[in-house]
Amino acid sequence: MSILFVTGTDTGVGKTFVACALAHALRATGRRVGVVKPIETGVTGEPEDAMRLRDAAGDPSPLDDLCPYRLRAPLAPAAAAPAEGVIIDVERIVALIERRAATADVLIVEGAGGLLVPITAACSYLDLALRLALPTLLVAANRLGTLNHCALTARVARAEGLHVRGIVLSQPAAESDPSGTSNPALVAAMTALPVLAVLPHCSDPRSAAPRMREIAQLCTEMP
Repeated sequence: MSILFVTGTDTGVGKTFVACALAHALRATGRRVGVVKPIETGVTGEPEDAMRLRDAAGDPSPLDDLCPYRLRAPLAPAAAAPAEGVIIDVERIVALIERRAATADVLIVEGAGGLLVPITAACSYLDLALRLALPTLLVAANRLGTLNHCALTARVARAEGLHVRGIVLSQPAAESDPSGTSNPALVAAMTALPVLAVLPHCSDPRSAAPRMREIAQLCTEMP
């Protein structure tokens, strides 16, 4: 079994889309795929991102195992939870990820926003990833501004000892800009990380799954 943590340089950069495309790619190789979205905010009704992950992975787990914390306010977890009187138990999240990893060939764990988004006042997603020694996939939007976002995130990850396996550049909006052509090479040069996939804008993650084969192979090589 292996675990891959999917994080982003910001919110709205395509993390869930990329995680779903990866789940489809892994399933195509015959792997059992599990998913965990530890915390989802901005939830009215069912947690949309967690449900998309569940469907892509074919993960039959109960909702509390897929997404244990579902919060209404569209805020960082450390802000949304107190507003609802919810105490986020990081130990519960750690135990859940460890338990779920034992039931799948690959467990995909999706964060929220970027690495330094606070889960609680004392724990960020970076802290969670370090606690579990999670290999990490960084997702960034292939648009103007991504060079700085990628470089900053890579620098923090490297300084803290987080193992980032590579970067996926996603195009979450239909509109593109001229930077999309030059971004891949510059991102790789500035971060010293491989750009493992460049995804065009599309609505169905299954159509992006073939471009995720290299990442799926990386997952199978993880201890």
